[in-house]
Amino acid sequence: MPATPTFTSTPVTAAEEGMMYSYQVTATSSDMSAITYELSSGPAGATLAGNTVTWTPTHGESRVANAFTVKATTASGGSATQTWNVTPNGTVNITAVTTYWLPEGTTSTHPTWQANLPYPAALVPQLDGTLQRLQGAANADGTFSIPNVPTGYYWLQINPNANFWTPTSDFDYGEDLAGRPLRATAQSATTFATTVTGLVPSASIGDYFLTLTDLRSPFSPASGVVFSGSSTFTSNFSITSDIDWSAITTLYLSQYQHISNGNFTGYVLGPSQTLSNISFTDGGTNTITGALAPYSTVSLPLSVTGTAWANLAAGMGPGNPTPVTSDFSAFVEPYVTGRSSTSNTTLQLGPAFTLLRPSDRTGFFPLPPPYPCGVAISIGTFPALGQGNPPIVTDTDYGTIAYSDPYPAEWQRNFQYCQLSNVNLQRPNSTVTDTFTVGTSQITPIPKGPVAPILGSVQSPLLNGSSLFSPATLNTTSVTLNWNAPAIGQPFGYYVTVFQLVTGPTGTVGYASAGVYGTGKTTVNIPFLSANNIYVFSITAMADAISNIELAPLRHQVPTARAGVISAPMVIAAGATAAVRR
Repeated sequence: MPATPTFTSTPVTAAEEGMMYSYQVTATSSDMSAITYELSSGPAGATLAGNTVTWTPTHGESRVANAFTVKATTASGGSATQTWNVTPNGTVNITAVTTYWLPEGTTSTHPTWQANLPYPAALVPQLDGTLQRLQGAANADGTFSIPNVPTGYYWLQINPNANFWTPTSDFDYGEDLAGRPLRATAQSATTFATTVTGLVPSASIGDYFLTLTDLRSPFSPASGVVFSGSSTFTSNFSITSDIDWSAITTLYLSQYQHISNGNFTGYVLGPSQTLSNISFTDGGTNTITGALAPYSTVSLPLSVTGTAWANLAAGMGPGNPTPVTSDFSAFVEPYVTGRSSTSNTTLQLGPAFTLLRPSDRTGFFPLPPPYPCGVAISIGTFPALGQGNPPIVTDTDYGTIAYSDPYPAEWQRNFQYCQLSNVNLQRPNSTVTDTFTVGTSQITPIPKGPVAPILGSVQSPLLNGSSLFSPATLNTTSVTLNWNAPAIGQPFGYYVTVFQLVTGPTGTVGYASAGVYGTGKTTVNIPFLSANNIYVFSITAMADAISNIELAPLRHQVPTARAGVISAPMVIAAGATAAVRR
């Protein structure tokens, strides 16, 4: 029987992307015969010369397991195999391309990564509970690379308020934005002289005239109330700024007609006109002349399942969360195809053309989409200055509402709905009550049935095993939040926001954001907490048609939604044991 070789070497398992890996194989045989080696299997590019395996891991082969098998054969024909895996440390690449969608197409920009900042960084968990910070550097092509990151999950810290729990080697932090980016020029006083005809004479309450541009700005060079009996709108408006108004190429002129239709009181789009090939001059007087025309109308049977929205509010925090406002609009998102520039995480600043929306409590017509829907979690009572409408907490049928729609068929028609609630938190060891506003909102295609939540808030949230809604004093800075997925909808991930009670420069005491952490899991260990501090935590479930919180959290497609909860105040005692260090 042929002698069988015995391996006497231990495989090398350490490797790094782009660096030569080498392992010298040795084996012995009882008959002392010569041994030959063969690489039976291995990753692409691996070779064996004599008894030495060499390989240079590529980006795609790094941070994943790569299997090797070497076969040793004696001169008498006996053989044995040795199998092992190598998971090379690898480079994490961050792209952050902002794509601006314009009337004529798209343009993209890369970020400017500042070299003097400690981020972006990969924060890698260690066995002792600390986080190892791995730094990187910007590349000439606008990407950012962090080398030598081991496999597994880590915190990718884009900045202190953008941390993502991810295992990826390639992270897309780019986004899609509708409208032309603003550009600066020398400050000057620019005048817009507007005369527009073709308006439908308004009722006594007055309609609203609005001019929007293709700039990514809510600024309107002409807007105002249309007085009863007038079919012409005139305005002479001057503004001193460093905005380059010559970048504008397109104007959208619109009359919003104020109507009362059953339970609906608000504005619908009426006569409109689009002006192309605009040429404005900074520092001079620019004439805007137009003639509005009516367009065929669209009818929307609209109803809201207010009881379902009220039920969401009841479970979003300690005590008795109070719905304070609801808002909605139908609107057109221009230019963007295949993706969406509308998100439930920020206030829309680019052009978005309202089709209908209710009038708010002040009678002021805010720019679309509804201003309150930009609120996710905020500190302080909302609405400010009376913006927004009374909360819709009962099932309400608004009947069929007709509005004009003059925009190209390929543009997306969306419907945004939101509800804001105030949660009052008793400050520990104080008579002061702090108020947080928690938003629940969604953007969907134009509804074909009652508007009900497509995403609920997280269920049974816990902090270190106890209810998130019960105040607690902790003797450790090790804080773990966990929860169950929402009963409604399928989130693509969650954002955990940490608020810390701080004293400001003027001596005012209040809560301030101390970090935002995105995860696709239903449990998270919160880093960077300190003893002798008071914290509040929020958990916001996020839904989106294409977003991936571990790979590309800012790429969106409708439907999108968010639903939040907020904790009771948590005190970390003085002298509490430290669990995680930077």
